[in-house]
Amino acid sequence: MPQLEDDGHTYDELDKAMAAMQMDERREAENVSETPCFDALFGRYDIGNGCFGTEHLGSLLLDMGFNCASRVLDRALDEMDPNATGEIAKLTFLEWFKANADEIDLPNTRDGVPSMIRGDATPRNEADENDALTQVTSAMLDAKKQRQLAEADVQLLSNRLVHLRTEDARAQKRIDEANRRAKEIETIKHRNAEHQRQKQRAYEQLQLEIRRMRDTNQLASSSSRARRHQTQNEITSMRSQIVQETRAERQNHLARIQYKRDVEQKQLTERSREIRAQEKHALRRRDFQQKQYERDLIRSAREKLAMEHQQRLQSEKLIQQMEAEEAQLIEKLRISHELQRAAYEHLEFVIQDDDG
Repeated sequence: MPQLEDDGHTYDELDKAMAAMQMDERREAENVSETPCFDALFGRYDIGNGCFGTEHLGSLLLDMGFNCASRVLDRALDEMDPNATGEIAKLTFLEWFKANADEIDLPNTRDGVPSMIRGDATPRNEADENDALTQVTSAMLDAKKQRQLAEADVQLLSNRLVHLRTEDARAQKRIDEANRRAKEIETIKHRNAEHQRQKQRAYEQLQLEIRRMRDTNQLASSSSRARRHQTQNEITSMRSQIVQETRAERQNHLARIQYKRDVEQKQLTERSREIRAQEKHALRRRDFQQKQYERDLIRSAREKLAMEHQQRLQSEKLIQQMEAEEAQLIEKLRISHELQRAAYEHLEFVIQDDDG
C-alpha cells in the first residue's frame, strides 16, 4: 500500500517557538541594568558592542539635560576618543561624566563671573554686572545644593519607578507573547489537521481507484498486461501529484516567511532614515539653544535663583506623588505577574494537548 508523506515541520515549529520564548526570558533576566534611565537614553544611539558614535555625544548630553558648549564637547572628544576612531564606549562615557559632571552643568568662571559673559560686557557696566552676578551666582550655588539633595531623592524614586514600569512592561510583553504563541500553535494544529484530512481523503480515493482498476483487470484478462501498465502509470502519476502538492505548500510557506522578513527589513530602513533626520533636527535645535543661552544668560541669572527655590519645593511635592505612584505600580506589577502565570499555563496546556 502507498505511504503519504507527513509534514515534518509541525513539531519543529512548536519546538522553535518554545525555544525562542525561553531564550527571550533568559535574555531579559540577564540584561537587568542598574541604570535603567541612562540605558533608555543610551539605547537611542547604541551602534552595537556597547558603543555610540562621536557625532551623537552632544545629542546624548542634551537628552540628559546638559546643554554643553562647543569647547566642552571638543575637550570631551579628545579625552574619550584620543585615537579618532569615531566610537565611544559606554563605560568610558560614564567614567568621564562622573569626573566632569560639575564642569558640564556650570559654565567656566573666572573671579566668579562666567567667561562667556565677560567678553560681551561693555567697559562701562562691567564692574556692576560682575558684582551682581557674583552675588547671584553665590546664592544660586547655595540654592542649587539644596535642590540637588531633593533631586537625588527624586532620581532614586525615578529609577525605582522606571524599574517597576519596565518589569510591568516585560510581564505584559511575555503575556502577549504567550497568547500569540498559543494562537499560532492552535492555527498550525488546525491547518495540519485539515491537511491530514485532505491527504486521507486523497489516499482513500486512491485506494478506491486501485480496487476499481483491480476489478476491471480481473474481468478483462485478455488485455490485462496493457491495462496493468496503464493502471501503474496512473497510480504513479497520482502519487507524483500528491508529492508535488506537498512540496508546493512548503515552498509557499517559505515564500511567506521571506516576504515577512523583507517587510521588516524595509521598516527598519525607514526607521533608520527617520532617526537620522531627527538627529539633524536635534543638532540644529541645540545650536539655536546655545546661541539663545548666550544671549539670555545675564537676564536669566536672577530668575534662576527664584527657580531653584521653586524647583526644590516642586521636588518635595514630586517625591510624595512618586511614592504614591510606586505603591500603585507595585500592585499593578503583582497583577501582571498573575496574568503572566495564567498565560503560561494556557500555553503549556495547548502544547500538551498538541503532544497528546
